[in-house]
Amino acid sequence: MPIREVRPAAPTRIEPSLGPLDAPRRAPPAPDGLPHFRAEPRLPGAGATRPARAPQRPRGKPWLRWLLLAMLLLLGLLLIAQHRAWFAQLLPSPQLDHLLDQGDRALAQGHLGDRHPPGARQFYQHAAQISGDNSRALAGLQAVGQAELMRAKAALAEHRLAAADVALKQAYALLGGGTELTTLQQQLARQRAQGVRLADLVAQAQQAYATGRLTGAGSAAGWYLQVLQADPGNAVARHGLDQVASALARQARQALASGDINGARRQVQQIATLMPSQADLPALQAELASSARAAQQALTQKLAAAASLIAAGHITTPAGASALDLYQQVLQADPGNSVAQAGLAHVATALMVQAHAQADAGDFGAARQLLDQAATLTPHSVELAAARARLAHARAQASAQPAQPGRLAPAAVPPAQRQQALALVQRAQAAAARGDFLLPPGASAFDLYRQALNLDGTSHAARAGLQALPQLAANATAQALHDGQLERAAVMLQNYAQLAPGSAGVARFQHALGTAWLDLANRDLARGDHAAARSALAQAQRWAPDDARVQALTQGLGGG
Repeated sequence: MPIREVRPAAPTRIEPSLGPLDAPRRAPPAPDGLPHFRAEPRLPGAGATRPARAPQRPRGKPWLRWLLLAMLLLLGLLLIAQHRAWFAQLLPSPQLDHLLDQGDRALAQGHLGDRHPPGARQFYQHAAQISGDNSRALAGLQAVGQAELMRAKAALAEHRLAAADVALKQAYALLGGGTELTTLQQQLARQRAQGVRLADLVAQAQQAYATGRLTGAGSAAGWYLQVLQADPGNAVARHGLDQVASALARQARQALASGDINGARRQVQQIATLMPSQADLPALQAELASSARAAQQALTQKLAAAASLIAAGHITTPAGASALDLYQQVLQADPGNSVAQAGLAHVATALMVQAHAQADAGDFGAARQLLDQAATLTPHSVELAAARARLAHARAQASAQPAQPGRLAPAAVPPAQRQQALALVQRAQAAAARGDFLLPPGASAFDLYRQALNLDGTSHAARAGLQALPQLAANATAQALHDGQLERAAVMLQNYAQLAPGSAGVARFQHALGTAWLDLANRDLARGDHAAARSALAQAQRWAPDDARVQALTQGLGGG
């Protein structure tokens, strides 16, 4: 059938239109009375639209479940049993916490429990019994062990060996060993061995005290000082030293009663060195000072009387009241009295003058007796040696060529003898250059010059060398002091004092030497070397006993 074109009645303009961009919608189908459904493709994994069938419960054996449950329960019980302490820490325990708190407090207070239990050790041990693996209890026991080590170390430092032994045993029980514990055990063993040695020293000191050996080598004071050097806190040694000081105080008072001021001074100085805190020392020092002043006044009076006797010509007579007797009494009380020593030199010079007069009169026997008497006063006097040489020469002249008294003709000396004398002079000069003025005997400058004069009484070299010895000794003393060689200075000073007895230079050198020793003692004390300071002080007391600094330094050493 042909299609008819339908045109509008009136011409209109139709605008172009794009229309909907989406897929074209289909018109709903017209109802046709049939059921409608929609078919979609099945996707992989998609479930069926019909409901799932309930899984069927497998029919098995129910006792397997109970067996599995029992095994799990048994495994849990075993785990709890093996780690009971760890599980116990997870649960609060009032008794355990209380014990641990008590242990902490006791440890902080230093109450370890080894003296008056219960202490920290007992509290921690009880806590460990309740909970064997409790870390707090174990740490507390370790801390107690370390505290016992510290207590043992302190006891060893104080030489309390019994306390140290107890502490070390407790530490070993808690710590089981360790380097520090082993070191302290070895130290305890050494101190025990030393204790046996100290006991022997104390026994020797007590024996020395019983026999009266108070000071010096092998004395009670020496043994006790050795004990205190090893064990400063030894009560037995300190008590023993106090006994020694008391005995020295009694001896000092006995010396004062007998007029022995020097002896009393030595005893007091020993007390000040050994026991400066001795209760009787201040009173004893006051008594010594008072007695020393009184004794010095008496000595001054005797020296003045002796000088008057020399001026009156009473040199050796009357017996017991002569100048010689008074000087000897002064030196007996004060051996270092320079005025009395000079007085003896004056007496010896007077005796030599008398000997010369007797020799000029031809009485050689009387002259020799006077020189022998002078030799007892100044045995190494240069003037005495020269006087003996002149007397020997005069006797030789008188024997070879008798003449009138006072007009002795010189006797010729054989050439060989003169050569021997010259050789002796040369040896004497070499000895003097070495400082061998008086020693060794027979080879000293003094002895060699005398031998030369005995061979050749006219030898000017021997006479001049002999007379120069005092000045050489003085020069050597001054040089040694300048160089700080105090021990050599002391030897040279002794030579000078014997070669020139009574010389004013002797007293001057003595004071200088004492001052040098005092300076050295002060330096040693400032350096902290008390032993060296005491040694230097002893030398200062020997050479300058009246120096005010001696007493001050003695007190300083006592206080240090």
